[in-house]
Amino acid sequence: MISDRLIQQLKRGLKNADEKDFYEFAKFFLQNKRIYVTGAGRSGLVGKFFAMRLMHLGNKVFVLGETNTPSIQKGDILVCISASGSTSSVVNAATTAKKHAATILAITANPKGILQELSDFTVMINNRDNKRRKKHNVNDRKTPLGTLFELSSLLYLETLISEIMYVCNIDEETMRARHINI
Repeated sequence: MISDRLIQQLKRGLKNADEKDFYEFAKFFLQNKRIYVTGAGRSGLVGKFFAMRLMHLGNKVFVLGETNTPSIQKGDILVCISASGSTSSVVNAATTAKKHAATILAITANPKGILQELSDFTVMINNRDNKRRKKHNVNDRKTPLGTLFELSSLLYLETLISEIMYVCNIDEETMRARHINI
């Protein structure tokens, strides 16, 4: 199958994400707190996917950068998505949220990034094989730039949504009722 190579690469990255940490991470979203999501570029789009699903579950969720996002406060949660762990807009958001006593949750591929230091809880998703790519090798069929991180993060977060649905006994009909209808 044409997508087998990509699926294997995604499996490798998700295999690195600790299962025990998955359930610890899930607990943050069962606390009925306001949730903020941020990321830059395609990681930001993954964050928007996640924010939408959290809204479908009934959470109060906001995406940083939108005009209707209120100020963050003590006890709120900020989810930061950044492969490098050093994206300036994401790090700045985490730094500010920390000053306001918010809980910082990070999804990153870099255990040495600034985001790792700022976060209260970090999910590590690392798909890199650390082999140098050969220029213009037609047999080198790896995905470009951060694709593996972004897709792995999306799969991780969608799996998290499924787990929350199960734990909270929320069905698709309940979620569909919260989906945009205009």
